[in-house]
Amino acid sequence: MLTVALAVASLLTAQVAPVAMPDSVVRRPEVAAADIPTAADHLDSARRALNNGEFDVARREYVIAAALYRDEGKLPIDASFGLANVLYASSFNREAAITMDRLATEASAVGDYNTEARALLDAIWLNIDAGQRNQARNDALRLKDLMKEGKLSEATLKMVRERYR
Repeated sequence: MLTVALAVASLLTAQVAPVAMPDSVVRRPEVAAADIPTAADHLDSARRALNNGEFDVARREYVIAAALYRDEGKLPIDASFGLANVLYASSFNREAAITMDRLATEASAVGDYNTEARALLDAIWLNIDAGQRNQARNDALRLKDLMKEGKLSEATLKMVRERYR
C-alpha cells in the first residue's frame, strides 16, 4: 500500500513540472502616466455627464475630481461647486450644503477668502432650503466677518451685495 502511494505521489510530482511561459504572458504591460486620468479629466467627464442628464455619473466624477485635487494639495473649487449643483438637482439639499461648507472651511484654511465667501453664499441658501437654520446663521456670521475684515475682492463683495441685500 505504501508503495502504491509513493508511486502515485512521484507521478503527480513529475507531472507538475513548471511550464515555460512566453514573456508576453509573464510581464505586465507598462502603464504610461498619460493613461491615468487626471483630476481635470474627471472634471470634464463630470461636466459632460451633467450636460447629458447623467446625475449619478456626474456625482461620482465630481467626487473623484475633488479627491484628486485634494491629493495634489489644491482646493477642489470647480469640483465642489459642480458636486453641489448635482446634489441640489438630485434633491440632496443638505448634502449640497455640506459640500459648500466643507469647501469654505478648506478655503479658509489656505487663506483663499474669496472662494470661502462664494462657498458660504451658496451654503447659506442651501442650509436654509434644507432647514438647517443654525448652520445658515453661522455661515452668514462668518461671511459678515469676512466682509468687515476687508479680505474680499471688489468682485466678490459685489456678488455678496447683489445676492443678499
